Amino acid sequence: MLITLFSTSMWATLISASGTAGWLWLKRKEEPALGALAAFCLSMALWCFGHIAALNNQPELAIGLLLANPILSTSFLHFVLLWLRGSLPLPENFHRFTPLLYSMAIMVTGLSIWAEGGHLSQWNIFPHFFHLDNIGWLNVIYTVAVGIIAHILLLFGFRNNSNNNSDNSSNNKRRSIIAMFAAGGWGFLLATSFILPSLGSNLYPYPMLAMPTYTILLVYSVVRYRLVEVNRWVSQAIQWLAILVVSMLCMSLVLSLLAPVGLEELAKVPTLQLFSYSSLLLLIAWLLYGPAKQFSDRLIYPGAVIDEATLNQWLQKLNAATSWQALADTVENLWHEKDRNQAGMKIINANGDLIVDSDKSVLFLCIKRGNWECHLNGWQDQPPSQQHMAELLSALIPNACASLERSLQLAKIEAQSERERIEQQHLVELGGLTAAIAHELRNPLNIINMASAQTDNVIKTHIQNQVARAELLIRDTLSYAGTIELNPKEIDLIPLIKQVITQINALFNVNIELESEAHLIAHLDADRMQQILINLLENSAAFITSNAIGRIAVTANINSDNALIISVHNNGPAIPKDMLPHLFEPFITQRSGGSGLGLSIVRRIVDANHGTIEYRTDQGWPVSFIVTLPLPPYSENRHKQELS
Repeated sequence: MLITLFSTSMWATLISASGTAGWLWLKRKEEPALGALAAFCLSMALWCFGHIAALNNQPELAIGLLLANPILSTSFLHFVLLWLRGSLPLPENFHRFTPLLYSMAIMVTGLSIWAEGGHLSQWNIFPHFFHLDNIGWLNVIYTVAVGIIAHILLLFGFRNNSNNNSDNSSNNKRRSIIAMFAAGGWGFLLATSFILPSLGSNLYPYPMLAMPTYTILLVYSVVRYRLVEVNRWVSQAIQWLAILVVSMLCMSLVLSLLAPVGLEELAKVPTLQLFSYSSLLLLIAWLLYGPAKQFSDRLIYPGAVIDEATLNQWLQKLNAATSWQALADTVENLWHEKDRNQAGMKIINANGDLIVDSDKSVLFLCIKRGNWECHLNGWQDQPPSQQHMAELLSALIPNACASLERSLQLAKIEAQSERERIEQQHLVELGGLTAAIAHELRNPLNIINMASAQTDNVIKTHIQNQVARAELLIRDTLSYAGTIELNPKEIDLIPLIKQVITQINALFNVNIELESEAHLIAHLDADRMQQILINLLENSAAFITSNAIGRIAVTANINSDNALIISVHNNGPAIPKDMLPHLFEPFITQRSGGSGLGLSIVRRIVDANHGTIEYRTDQGWPVSFIVTLPLPPYSENRHKQELS
């Protein structure tokens, strides 16, 4: 019986590997590497046929086929080279060396046969089994070496494809390589029992009984992500295998119950025969399933048979719709082509809104409840054939709805991006125009200022004050309209803050306190930091000059999150609540003579540094502005060094 099982395994591998080789050869146009994989499967089939020839005591044929191992591994290496082209550190013309690889394999095979690298003799329960002799071991070593090289190249391919995790093709190839390694390990485990007689072992080659699974698993690991129909076939095979196992268990249970009722002969059916009968029965059922389904469809739904070409045509037309109304019109037209009766379509989105309505009583009702669903509404009085065709059409509609929804969302995003681009371009142009006007205004202001020197002192003072106000407005306008470009470098902020405080004291004669460490090293743009401090301190000073006890406090430190915190407090009047939502908008001010751009400019500089600025009243002061600027990691390290 064990000899029969071995022979059955070899025949099953021969048939499955040959069939797989033929299918791969037909698919080689879709992936050139599949041609080499077909050669590998054919070599595997011939290798199994060599064992069959050995069982039948045909030494010349058996030895010749079993010593052709190098061709088997070389064809796998050839496949790897083609499959991973572009992912290996090899020259573009490496394929020119392929004939050399096959020549070496043929030479090793021929040498092994000529030098009698093996013989047939009795082993275990087998009357004839292959044994390696002398140079036959060189044949095996060469075969294993070529296989190892192929798997090393697979490792290179895995590493190179790992560098592009965002590419689905690379991710799929990596998964295939992992599966190929698993299949290769499985195949090596199965094939090792081939050399048991040559090692003097008398163990039965049980692993070789599973040889039919090797080529199937290897090929599936390669083509699973390339040829979609393979997954459908494997799914069906698993289903039928599950049915086979369950049916065998049920039949075994039934047979075990036959003995007590006098049917002992049936109860004694051997397990192998039971398996054979079950397999044959399922094979017949599988072959008859398609014709039986077509017969039943024609009988129950006369005139409602839809071929695959028509379904594909329906799918293409549905996916071509560019609006919900166009999709509804497409569905109605497709139905009208198959049946003269009219049918409408109603579409309801996830919010319950009616997107498309129809006044027809017979409807394709599409509703989004998480995913899109399509139901038949009002079809009870229609003939079964029409209901069946409607079910086929309704099965395609949800995918079309989902595809159209994604397309419309993408179009909306693109339109929004285009509007934002146009608005941004408009703002850039407006900023350039504003800067040009501001520059041009300086010349007439200088002339007015010089002309005022000949006027009365009161008038001259008034003119000079207004010119100074206009100069301030021009300066702030240029700062606000210009591009914020940063030139960061490592600076000590404390001297910079003290310099600005001295400048503001000279202009406004106010009391400004500084609370900070002796040194504060950070990687920032010094000019922009100075502009932030000047604008905030000028704004604070302008509101406390009339207050006899007016005070301004500045604090600066680097927190535990490695961010610079600068706080500017003053005890001037609180900002009205109605101004808070517009506090950092341009031309919003309570200052007499202010441009209304100071806080807006600070906000732009802070945003350019990816920081934040906020107005607070919970810091123990009526008015507080808190600026937070994130710093590069090394700023924190340097700061700690300075403290130490």
